[in-house]
Parts: sequence; C-alpha cells; structure tokens
Amino acid sequence: MKKICYLYFVFAVFSSFLVKAAEPAQTTPRLAPDLLEQTSLEKRSTTAEVLYSISQTKLLADGHWQRTSYYSIRINDLASARDYGRIVIPYNHYYSDMELDFANSLSPEGKLNALAKDALQRRVTGGGQDFYSDSSELVFSLPEVHAGSVIEFQYTQKSRNLAFPELYNERSTPFWFQEKVAKDSWRADFVHHYQFSFTTLADNTIYTKAYLNHPLQSTDSQDGPWLTRSWKMNHVAEIVVERRMPRGHKIRPELMLSTQKDWSVVDQWTWNKVADKLPATLKVKGAVAQLGLSPHASYQQKVEAVYQHLQDKVRYVFAHLGRGGYDPHFPDDVIQAGYGDCKDQTVLAVAMLRELGIDSYPALVETPRNGNSDTELVRLIFDHMIVYIPPQNGQQELWLDTTGDRGLFPGMSNFMVGQNALIVNGRGGRLLDIAQTSFNDNSAVLNIVYQLDESGASQAQVDIELSGMFEQHIRSWYKHSSEQSAATQQFFKGLYSQGLEYQLVGEVLNSEALFTPVRLSAKFNFDKQDESNPIHGANLNQLLGMFADFNNLPIPEERVNRYIDKYPYTLKLNAKFIGGADKVASLVQSSPSMDNDFFTVAQQGKQQQDDFVVSIEFAHHKLDLTVPAYQDYYAKVQQMSRLDAWLVSLRTDPNKVQTLAKQQASAQFGNHSVEFYLVEARQLLQQGKFSDAIVPAKKAVELDNKNGEAWYVLATAQGFATQIEASKRSFAKAAELGYQP
Repeated sequence: MKKICYLYFVFAVFSSFLVKAAEPAQTTPRLAPDLLEQTSLEKRSTTAEVLYSISQTKLLADGHWQRTSYYSIRINDLASARDYGRIVIPYNHYYSDMELDFANSLSPEGKLNALAKDALQRRVTGGGQDFYSDSSELVFSLPEVHAGSVIEFQYTQKSRNLAFPELYNERSTPFWFQEKVAKDSWRADFVHHYQFSFTTLADNTIYTKAYLNHPLQSTDSQDGPWLTRSWKMNHVAEIVVERRMPRGHKIRPELMLSTQKDWSVVDQWTWNKVADKLPATLKVKGAVAQLGLSPHASYQQKVEAVYQHLQDKVRYVFAHLGRGGYDPHFPDDVIQAGYGDCKDQTVLAVAMLRELGIDSYPALVETPRNGNSDTELVRLIFDHMIVYIPPQNGQQELWLDTTGDRGLFPGMSNFMVGQNALIVNGRGGRLLDIAQTSFNDNSAVLNIVYQLDESGASQAQVDIELSGMFEQHIRSWYKHSSEQSAATQQFFKGLYSQGLEYQLVGEVLNSEALFTPVRLSAKFNFDKQDESNPIHGANLNQLLGMFADFNNLPIPEERVNRYIDKYPYTLKLNAKFIGGADKVASLVQSSPSMDNDFFTVAQQGKQQQDDFVVSIEFAHHKLDLTVPAYQDYYAKVQQMSRLDAWLVSLRTDPNKVQTLAKQQASAQFGNHSVEFYLVEARQLLQQGKFSDAIVPAKKAVELDNKNGEAWYVLATAQGFATQIEASKRSFAKAAELGYQP
C-alpha cells in the first residue's frame, strides 16, 4: 500500500515504557456516581453495556483546553470480557498530555479492584521503516474482568502546544469504541446515560451541528464569564459494526462543535506555512536543470519529469518528530537530505513546477483512512498533502502525489475519488470533492488464447491488462511480496481448478515503471488428454475469482446497516479458441447475460472462421443499499455465480485433416503422384462429391495399375456414384492385388 503522510498519527508500536499508575485519590473530580451504585441500572444487553459516558471540556481564553472523560462498562458475557481485557486510549504527545485519573473493576461478587501499578503503559507509536511519530497511547488491563464484572476508567487530557490557536473543534458521541480481541472489528455497545459538557467564555462564538438523533439544543448554565453547554442522551442503541457500512456521523449520534465555519482560515494558516518555501532557490533551479528538458518541452513532459525526479531523488519518510506534523521543511533541506514527507515533497514539487512555468498549488486532502467528513464546520480533517495542477494549456486538472513507492503517474490512489480536498492558495482556498474525472477507470482485462501444440496438448496464453485500483493493488502487492515468483504463480493458479495438471510460467511486468501500467503474463502447458477433441471453457467466475470478493459478502440475514461500495469497476474476459491445422473450435455450451440495478453481465460468443471467440464483461455499479436492497443484491450475486460456463470443443475436422494430408502429399510426392490423387479422392468422398472423386481415383490407377489401394478408392467412389458394375470390378481388382482396407 502507498505510504501516507499522517498529520496526526501513524500506527504500529515504536517503543514503550512503564509509567506509574494513578493513585485512587485523584486530583480531577470523579464525573460519575459510585461504581457500586451504578450496578442497580437495569440490564439492557446480553453482551456489554456502557452505564455512563461522560465528557467535560473547558476551552480557555488563550485557546488551550482540558478534557476529562469517564466510562463505565458492564460485562455480560465471555466474549465481551475478552474484548475489554485491554483498554487503549490514543493521543498526540506533541500537542497534549494525557493522564489516567483512575481505573477500577468491580467483580461479580462486589469486590472493587484498582488498576495495578505495573498494569499501565504509555507507549509511543509509529509505523514502519523510517517513521517517527508524535502519537502515543495509554494502555492498561484491569483485574477480574469476567462476565458480570463492571469496569470504569477516567482520564484527563490537556493541551501542550496549539497547532492552530484560532481554531478549536471537537466531536462528541455517546459511544466508547473498543477494538475486538481479534483486531478485525470494533464494538460500540448500548449506552445507558451520556452527557457532554463544554465550557468556554460566554462571549466566544461556538458553532454546533448534530447528527442523527443527537440533541442540538443544549442546557446552559453560567458562572461568571464562563458558559457551560450540556447535552444528554439516555438509552442509546448499540452500533453493529459491519464491513462496507456508512462512515462516522452517518451511523452514530454525534455532536460537532467548532469556533470556525469559514475554511479560508485553514487556507491562510496553511499558506503561512508554505508560501515562503515556494519561490525557486538556486538548489531548486539546479534540480530543474537536472531534468534535462528541452526549451520546447511540452506541459506533459514537464509534469512527468518533475514526478520522476521526486520518485528517483526523494525518498518518502515522515521526519517531523517534535515539530507537530504541520510545518514542511524548505525545499533546499529536502534536496540536501534526499527524503521528506508529503508536505516536504509537495512544496518541492510545486516550486519546481512553478519554475517550469506550470501553475500549481499545495492541496490538503482527507484520505479514506481518516474518513470523509462533513465540512459544514471547520476542523482539521486533513491527513495528507499533495500537488494540485489546475486546468491549463488545454489540459484538464491534475492531482499529483509523489509520496508513493514508484506508483504509476500521477501517483493518486483511485480510492481518493470523492474525498475532501482544500486547494491552498492564500486567497481563501478552494474546498472541493476530488472528481472521478481525474482518475483512470477501475478495470481489469483478462485475455486468454487456447490452442493445441504439435503433440495435441492444450496450451493457454494469458495476458492481463490493469487500470485504476486494480493496477495500483497489483503493483503494490508484487513490489512488497517477499517471494515474488511464488506469489505470481499462485496468483495465476486461481484461473483453473486444482484438478487440472499443467506447467505454468508467469510474470509481472512494469512493476517499477512510472508511466506504463503493470501487466501480467503467463503460459500454461496442460498435460495431454486422452480425448481427441478437447473441451476448453471460459467462465465469469474466473474473472470474479481473480479480481472481485464475492465469496466474503456479509450474510444478508445478519445485515443491520446500509451496504456501501463507493467504487465502480469493470472486468472483462476475452477468450479465443484457435482451431489450428486439423481442428475447428465449435461451441458446446453458452451462458446468458444479466442486467439489474447492481451490476451487468454481458456475454457473447461468435465463430471466426475456424476459431471461436468468447467475450464476457462484468460492470459493477457504485452501491448505497438499504438492508432489503442488499438482500436483493446478495441474491443476484448468488444467481450470477450459478451461470453456466462457456464450453468450446477443439474437434477434429475431417476436411481439414484431408486438406492437410493433401498439402503434405503434394510437398512430399508432388501434385501428379498416386499419393496426391488418393488424398484428393478421399477428401471429395468425405465432402459427398462422389462423382468428382472418381476423377483423381482413376488418375491414381493410371499412374500405378498395380496399386491395390488406388483400385479400392476408385471402387468406393464408383459405388457411391451408383456405378455398381464398375465398382464391383474395381473391388475385385483391389482384392486380387491383396489390398486390405
């Protein structure tokens, strides 16, 4: 997968060290009732349930803030006990401090257990080679977490450094999101009581927006200059977390608040960080000179040259430890170091492009990993920076991402379609969704040619053309595979059933090429079959098995949320069955097309002289389905999986056999030989041209009157031509010469 520059955090453990657990006598007041008192709440879930979810935030006049959060959770079964066996609270240690106020568990027998001093870790997290991070997490495990236990924890987070003092934003939801022990999903359990309070100076302007059934109207109270707004909810249903469900605020009650509604403040804030780094320095001009471009170079040549330069000369690495992740280095420093993160690469690319006369700008983007946020209120949603090149010189707009590991130009992932972007220009910026028109279509084309070798064994030449997300996936998969050859062979084996015996040679081409899509190619040599007329097939499931994922669709009876698939794609299979010298490709079985609201399957086959060609095209639409619609979709997929395969027989054609024999006889014996005339006569007999067959048969007899086979062929032709007496005499002559057919 492409490395992404995350402005807030990156993942995977980098280092860890023990910290002292908080003493029970904490300085921060307890937000919730006594834990034993909470146990009287009526049981509302058979798995787990949040008894109290309380958060209090105070925004100070200078932009600094403090937030305290409390959660208590009743564990009702063994699976929940496993999931809640470890609690993780992430935060950014450059921008804030985090302290655990307290954490306790209450056993089913009523025993209160405080967190052990050695059961709490503060871990610095990072992600992969050459990553440095300002992200941390508090991790702890409570004792006696069993079915029937209740756990509670409270933590306080305080700001240290302010990235953007003029902007404060926060989101609040009733749920505590707990990663499941298998690390393949999350849980958001039923909530009995939820309260969120936000305190700020009364004359501060605060904008709010509520999602789903979260209340928008607050209950307010004032204490001197401080105004506290509070929101409450009771009995909030759990969220069932599923694959391909709607994101974030579309599925959960949530309140968003912000001190800003105008995105121009983010544009100006970012512009102030990049503007002084965009004018070309001597080093930038030197880098442009290294491109070796002609004075008459085209727009395309210039953009491609800059892309290649950054791929070749600047390695991607997140290197902003202690800087907060928002400030890019100067291009001179990036050129000198030979590495840089997304912001570093962006400002260098923009500086080079502008030196070449190409109008371009930095762009902040929100990657799918970070979500697809509502932008009515301002918050720092962006976790990546790339280059935006507006339409010019007759070219359409272009998004350029140089941070990938030798990705296909222009480096943009197709999963960025529809994501939020802010083009930074210092003039208010431009907030937009990244358009589909900026990307290649998502498609895979599977071309297969079947034929027989000289021994009669089957061969298949397979070539795969890729575009969009399929090209990006295969490129990344192959480059990062530790056993590329074995992985490639295994990939191609998915085309055929395990019962077939064959030898396979496969390869992946252009995996490092910046301007040529990845292509795959393979040659299958199947073991020879006893069947003289082998049958080959072409099946839609060959396509789906290699490039789709219908085997892992969620069970429709269990579906709770809408089903989302944002990315349309097209798969094609072109299969050609070559008849060859003595064979004709003949259709044995065909397969129908399908058309519905979710996808289309177009299938057709046609004879091309002695060959047969099958074309299958599967087009999957963008989906946003209700639960009943998903059930219909699932049923249509199952129906599609039962479609027949196309079957084509490479059958022996007697006429082609005789024509081949005639050509061989002519080459070996000449056109006026007994052998040539006998082959010609037999071919005419097979075609039912009995009278015509007498002519070459007589010529064979005339050339060799002692040839019993010639007399026999003549007799056969005469007999079918109803020259009965002549046929009898010719058969007698063949027998006299000792010929046995």
